[in-house]
Amino acid sequence: MGTTLMLAWNPKLVGATLIGIGLMRFVYWVQTTNWPNRWLYWYKFFNGSQGKLAIAVVTGGFGTISSYMALYIWSNAENQWLATALILQGFGTFLTLGLLAWQMFDLPRTKQEHQYQEWVSQLSDVNDLKRLMAVENLSNLLQQQKLTPTQNQQLSNYFHLMLNQEKNIMIRQAILKGCQFSTQM
Repeated sequence: MGTTLMLAWNPKLVGATLIGIGLMRFVYWVQTTNWPNRWLYWYKFFNGSQGKLAIAVVTGGFGTISSYMALYIWSNAENQWLATALILQGFGTFLTLGLLAWQMFDLPRTKQEHQYQEWVSQLSDVNDLKRLMAVENLSNLLQQQKLTPTQNQQLSNYFHLMLNQEKNIMIRQAILKGCQFSTQM
């Protein structure tokens, strides 16, 4: 009843208040969400067969709707050249947004992949400290479940091989800890 009275009195104020409350909830949710695990979930989903099917269906649907809109605009416009320019501008805008989204989602993955490869290459370093740091960093990635299943398997193989060859006690203990995380996955 109170909301109805407020809407009748000043609907712009009620709308602005509701939008403000919704925005506060959204910002709070963004700040409290565990994004690395969410990104990993979506990465695994979109690299699986169901994700590829979902991308194909969404792309096909978007292509159908946008093609229909473009053909409708072009056929009902008085100036065909202006309609063509409008359609091309819309296509260019969506292409730019698509490339921007691809870059945004690909950059963190590329950075993580580069860091992973760097730590893996340090597993065979002559310096004990570098090997220890690499094992601990990779164990942390395993513990936080930030690796793909292929990377988990590779790391498990590397750790088991290192365990047979490593002479430094501290590094062996770190490898054992990493092996425990890799077997839990």
